[in-house]
Amino acid sequence: IYPFPNTLGENRAMETLLYGNLALSMEKIRKHQPNNAFDLALQDRMPENLKARMHEYARIRQIPFDPERRRNCVVVKAKACHELIVRGAPEEIFKICSNINSKHLEDLQEWLKQSGLEGKRVIAIGKKEIQYNDAMDISDYEKEISLIGLISFIDPLKHSAIQAIKKAKNLGVKVKILTGDNAHVAGAGAHKIGISVTVADVISGDELDAMNIDKQIATVENCNVFARVTPQQKYKIIQILEKNYSVGFLGEGINDAPALKVANVSIVVHDAADIAKDASDIILLKKSLEVIIDGIEEGRRVFANTMKYIKATLTSNFGNFYAVAISSLFISYLPMLPLQILLLNLLSDFPMIAIATDNVDAEELKKPKSYNIKSIAIMASVFGIISTFFDFVFFGMFYSISPQVLQTNWFIGSILTELVLIFSIRTHFVFYRAKAPSRIIMFLSIVAVLITISIPFTRVGQEIFKFNRPSAYHLFLIALIVISYFIVTESAKVIYYKYSKNKTI
Repeated sequence: IYPFPNTLGENRAMETLLYGNLALSMEKIRKHQPNNAFDLALQDRMPENLKARMHEYARIRQIPFDPERRRNCVVVKAKACHELIVRGAPEEIFKICSNINSKHLEDLQEWLKQSGLEGKRVIAIGKKEIQYNDAMDISDYEKEISLIGLISFIDPLKHSAIQAIKKAKNLGVKVKILTGDNAHVAGAGAHKIGISVTVADVISGDELDAMNIDKQIATVENCNVFARVTPQQKYKIIQILEKNYSVGFLGEGINDAPALKVANVSIVVHDAADIAKDASDIILLKKSLEVIIDGIEEGRRVFANTMKYIKATLTSNFGNFYAVAISSLFISYLPMLPLQILLLNLLSDFPMIAIATDNVDAEELKKPKSYNIKSIAIMASVFGIISTFFDFVFFGMFYSISPQVLQTNWFIGSILTELVLIFSIRTHFVFYRAKAPSRIIMFLSIVAVLITISIPFTRVGQEIFKFNRPSAYHLFLIALIVISYFIVTESAKVIYYKYSKNKTI
């Protein structure tokens, strides 16, 4: 507490605390009500003797806190008079105080600066005796106020915030602070968690409004911390950002409602104001920035794995479609029986049920992706043609021996090529430079390979699926074809991503 004048000592400090509590909202304060940290802290700090003195006053009228005025005021009735108490942002209270000279102002601002650099938020409290009547407009009397003192509050940063900001940078997510706090508090907090380079990298809402539109756009792009911003200024900043970015906004109070409404994704905490919840898209059950960043990372991971499934499935289907359609023109029998095709689809898709568990390369998470249907279709067609070519290699080697030999060997080869395709197409890199597949995908792939190779040797495979027992020589040829297919697919993939105009799908 900074009593004013600061020569008056402890008694003036207690008076500051008393009037700070008298200026609380006349409505009942709830512990989990948003934006009431100051009120709760003031009540908790008040000693018993001051609580007793509170009963000597009756609060009879108020003007609630307004983000434009940055202060609230309350009229209280004492024993012998009425008093108007104002409480709010120090710079706003100083403007309406009559007991501050230039030397006082210099000392006060120095104390404010030091408190801000320590991450402490500050409110100022002043009072004035008035002749009260119910018809008066009490805002007209907010002048010639006597400053009583300043109270600072420590609002500690969460330990998880620093790690969350580091992770956000790795994901290419820009984090900006839009706050009603003063520049020193905002700058100190932003510097501690790594959002700004120095504590001075702060723009105030008034400074932003004073710029022309081109300068505003450049400032919003380059600056990460905005202090003393009003709801309208938050709204404007988000509108500017949305011209080039998808913007998410995290808020909790009534004053955040306009910004929440205009943001692409609006997020609030579970104990936010009702109007903020109504304007939000997402309600967090845990108060942590890390939850949001982890959600972004998980969303990108899900998208990347979804794309793996789409690319692998389309490529395999394109290849099989071309092969069956063209081969029917030259072969007098079915290259694969319907029941065999059903079993092929089951076994080749077996590892794909766990594709959501697959590991994703760090490069895939650095920026958001979007569906590009044209690029997906081109890739599926190119890799489908490669798959068709190797299908014809199977036909050329085995169709003249017997229908059962071709059907059996093409069945084995088709499943094995589709399985190796998963391990090729799951990454943009050469397979040995990519992040290792998840264990469950590896396990299911190995199970699918073992079943594929062993089923033609079983009675079920021979009697129900009409397979022929493959020879060791034929299995050796199939292995060579599968390895060749994997090498060609890997080479085509590297070339595709190197020269494609749209390198990320």
